[in-house]
Amino acid sequence: MKNKTAWLLVLLLTALSLAGCAAKTAEKTQNSAGEPNKLFTLKVPTQTGFNETDIADELGYFREEGIEIKYTGVVKPGTDIQTVASGDNDVFISGHPNNVAQARLAGVKVLAVAPGMVDNPDFPHVRYLVKEDSPIKSLNDIVGKKVSITSYTVCSDGYLKLYLKQNNLTQNVEWVLLPTAGQQEQSLKQGLIDVTTSHPPYAGVALSEGGVRQIATSYDIVKTPAAGLSVRGFSEQFIKEHPDVVRGFCRAMAKARVWINAHQKEAIEIIAKRLNLPAEKVNQSVFWYDEHKAIEPSYIETWFKISQDIGLWKEGDIKPTDIYTNEFAPQ
Repeated sequence: MKNKTAWLLVLLLTALSLAGCAAKTAEKTQNSAGEPNKLFTLKVPTQTGFNETDIADELGYFREEGIEIKYTGVVKPGTDIQTVASGDNDVFISGHPNNVAQARLAGVKVLAVAPGMVDNPDFPHVRYLVKEDSPIKSLNDIVGKKVSITSYTVCSDGYLKLYLKQNNLTQNVEWVLLPTAGQQEQSLKQGLIDVTTSHPPYAGVALSEGGVRQIATSYDIVKTPAAGLSVRGFSEQFIKEHPDVVRGFCRAMAKARVWINAHQKEAIEIIAKRLNLPAEKVNQSVFWYDEHKAIEPSYIETWFKISQDIGLWKEGDIKPTDIYTNEFAPQ
C-alpha cells in the first residue's frame, strides 16, 4: 500500500512539473499582444530611403518580439502621421519632432516613443548639393536660387531658413517641391534646380555618379546630433490598446540602431537590396543612429527652438514634453 501511495505521489509531482514547463513554454511563445504562437501584424509605410525599420525586419528583431511587419505602400513625404491618424498605418517611422508637435496642435493624438537617426559630421542628415560647374560655392549663395525640398519641414526648408536668419541674409529662395525619392538629384543634374536638400541614400548615389558636389551639410548649420533627430511613434489609442506591442517595437528598433552603426557595410547591403540600388552607390551616404535607448529630452528641446525660430508655432503653444514618452524605452 505504501509503495502504491509513493508511486501515485511521484506521478502527481511529475504531472505538476510538466504542467509548469508547459506554462513556461507557452509564456515564452506569447507575442507582444499576449497571444500565444501568433504574430501581431503591425502596419508600416513602405520605406524609400535609408531606414532602420527594414533592417530590424531583415534581421528578425521584430519577429523576436512577436511582431510581423506588413508594408502598406509608399506614402508622400511628411504624411506618415496622417496615415496613422486615419488608421491606414499603425506606426509613423519617418517623422521629426516638429511633425509630431504640429499634428498635436491640429488635434491629432500621437506620441513619439523611440528615436531614430541623429546628425553626425561624418554621416550628415542632409547634404546640400549643386552641379559640379555651378557658381554656388556656399550656402551664402542660395539667395535667389531654386532649392529643392521633399516637403515643408525643418529638415527640408527649415534648416536653410534658419541659416539665412542666422547670417542676416534675405529669405528670397524659390522652394521647389520634389517629393519622390531620387527626384531632387535627377532634377539637379538636368539643371531644373540649383541646390538640393539630399538625404541618404540618394545623396550618396548622386555623389558616386559624379557631376555634383557638396557645399554644406545640416551639421554645418546646427552643429549638434539633435539636428538629425527623427522619432517613431503611435496614436495614443494604439498605445493604450497594445502597450506590449509598443514595448516590443521599441526593443527591436533600439537593437537595430546599435547594429547599423556597428555594421554599416551589411546595413548598406540590406537597404540597397530593398531599394534596388547598387550598394557601391549607397555607401557614400548613410544615417547615423541614436544609440540612446530613450528619446533624449535635450534633442527635442533643440527642435522646438528651431521650429519656433522659423515660425512654425509660438513659444508656449505646446511643450516639448507633450509630444513624446519614454515609458516604453528598453531598460
